Amino acid sequence: MLKNLVYFGSAQFTADIFESLMENKVVNIVGVVTTPDRPLGRKQVITPSPLALAAEKYDLPVYKPERLDEANLAHIKLLKPDIFLVVAYGQYFDQSWLSSPSLKTLNIHFSLLPKYRGALCISEPLLNGDKETGVTLIEMGEKLDAGPIISQVKVEISQADNCQILTAKLRDASMQLLKYELPIYLDGAVGSYPQDDSQATYTASYKTKTRQNAYIEWEKIEKALKNDTDLSFKWSVHNFIRSNNPEPGAWTIYQDKEMKIIKTSLIIDNNFYLDIVQFPGKDPIPWQKFSKTSP
Repeated sequence: MLKNLVYFGSAQFTADIFESLMENKVVNIVGVVTTPDRPLGRKQVITPSPLALAAEKYDLPVYKPERLDEANLAHIKLLKPDIFLVVAYGQYFDQSWLSSPSLKTLNIHFSLLPKYRGALCISEPLLNGDKETGVTLIEMGEKLDAGPIISQVKVEISQADNCQILTAKLRDASMQLLKYELPIYLDGAVGSYPQDDSQATYTASYKTKTRQNAYIEWEKIEKALKNDTDLSFKWSVHNFIRSNNPEPGAWTIYQDKEMKIIKTSLIIDNNFYLDIVQFPGKDPIPWQKFSKTSP
C-alpha cells in the first residue's frame, strides 16, 4: 500500500516536482500545503501559488496557512499523513510539525549537503564558479538543512548556466531521485546517515536577492572584456552576472543609462563576452550590434 504524503511547496519548480510524483504514483498524495495567495504582476492581482494551481487539477485539499501553528496542524493531521515532503516551502517547522507524520518529514534540498545549507543554494555555486552541485533528500530536523542524508544526485554546472537553467536541472534531478530512491527508502531497504557538520557551508544570511545587490560597475565589465585581463577576474564577473540572472537581473550603468545584462559567456579562447543587453523600455539586443551603433 502506498504511503500517504502531504506535499509542501510554492514555486513553479515545486509544482513540477509535485506533478512528477502524481504521475509516477510512488506515494499517495493526500494534500498540499503552500503559501497564501499573493498580489502578482503590475496590476497586483491576487494569485494562487503555482503549486496550488497544480494541486487543484487533482481535486486535492490545498492549505494556505500564514503560519505553521497548532491550529493548522490539527487540520493537516486529519489527512493521516505517513510522510511530509518539503520542497522550498520557506517556513520554519518546529518539532510538533516534524514529528506529526507517522514516519518522517523529508526535505529535498538543492545542493550536495552539507555544502550550501540555506536559501541561496542555487545561486551560490554559480557565484563561486563550482563545476557541480546536486540535490539531496534528507530527513528533516529543526536545525537548518542538517538532517540525515537519504540520497543524493550530482548535477553538472556548465559555464552557460544561470539560476533559471540550473534550477531546471536540479528540478529534473529531484524528479528522478524521488521516482527511484523514495520507494526504496519507504520500503526500508535503505536508511539514512548523518551529515558531517565539520564540512558544512552556509549561504550567507546577510545576502538577499535584490536588485540593489545585482548591480555591477561598468568598469569591471570593461576590464573583463579586455583580452589581457586575468582569467580569474573574467570568471568572477561572469559568475556574478549569471548568479543574479534572470532574477533579480544583473545590471550596470552605461553612458549614464541603466543597462540590464541578460547574458555573458566565456568560451574556448577564455575571453569574456557581453552577449545580450537590454535598456529600459527596449527589447533585448546583442551587445555587438548595439556597440557598433552606439556613439
